[in-house]
Amino acid sequence: MSSKVKTQFVNTSNIKTSVKGIMSIIKKMRETPRRYPDHPIQVAVENYNNLQNGQYVWFGHDSLMFKLNNKIIMVDPIFHNAALAKPFKYTQTFDLSLFPVIDCLILTHSHYDHIFKQTLKLLKVLAVFTPLNNTKHINSILKNAQIHELDWFQSYSYEDLKFTCVPGQHFSARTGCDRNESLWGGFCINDIYVSGDTGFNEKMFQNIHKQLPNIKYCFLENGQYSESWEAMHMLPKQTYRAFEILQGVQMFPIHFGKFCLTTHEWDEPAKYALQNADNIFAGQIGKIYTLSECVGKKYVDKSLYD
Repeated sequence: MSSKVKTQFVNTSNIKTSVKGIMSIIKKMRETPRRYPDHPIQVAVENYNNLQNGQYVWFGHDSLMFKLNNKIIMVDPIFHNAALAKPFKYTQTFDLSLFPVIDCLILTHSHYDHIFKQTLKLLKVLAVFTPLNNTKHINSILKNAQIHELDWFQSYSYEDLKFTCVPGQHFSARTGCDRNESLWGGFCINDIYVSGDTGFNEKMFQNIHKQLPNIKYCFLENGQYSESWEAMHMLPKQTYRAFEILQGVQMFPIHFGKFCLTTHEWDEPAKYALQNADNIFAGQIGKIYTLSECVGKKYVDKSLYD
């Protein structure tokens, strides 16, 4: 269960997620070489109405689509310039009008690179799952969807799918006046874990494993990190430690491949994964993959690095 101090939600460790010296960090970002690829990233565009049970698609950053038990689930769809930096160029664009109806939409927190109204307007959504106090950001757009707000470790069964909101170490805000007024978190859908944005907290991940010991597929953030804000975004070595704690069978790195909101080079997350991790699968953006066929593989698509 989450906690509040007055009107603001707080992290389980009470760690501060504010960033000091923001102007010097912005200066460093501008001076970082290769923050953007010098060519459009090769992506696949497929007919996602043909998605089969047990398959998934990664659309870059945290945007994911799954088909599980005949239901289409989507996570944090971002297909526009929704962050502080312009998105990378892709070889093709995704036509959201051709997407299947989204049975269940997961929105992990209120930041604009996770909840972006221009994208939501173009999707057909039946139900939404989101942490506490996020309805106000989406109900004017998704007027016909059932919205389910969940606290940490609260679950909701949607037919034969179980959605559980889990803690993350992060913060929320959409303006300068609403910091931490809505909750943030990751989600488990049956045996799939999606981290959302989070810093590393050993006890937090141990508790997630204790409460949900049957996690198999771990979609963990692995990008937009910096030592200046590791409290809210894991460093790569911490991402792999989190995977060890969760005891999943396969890791899928996310939170890269679309924006560069930090001081690392655009393809550093992919290169680090390729050099330092086993049981890691980072497929081509937009391509359909079968989850079970990714198990035991070490693969990072060449389109994700130079």
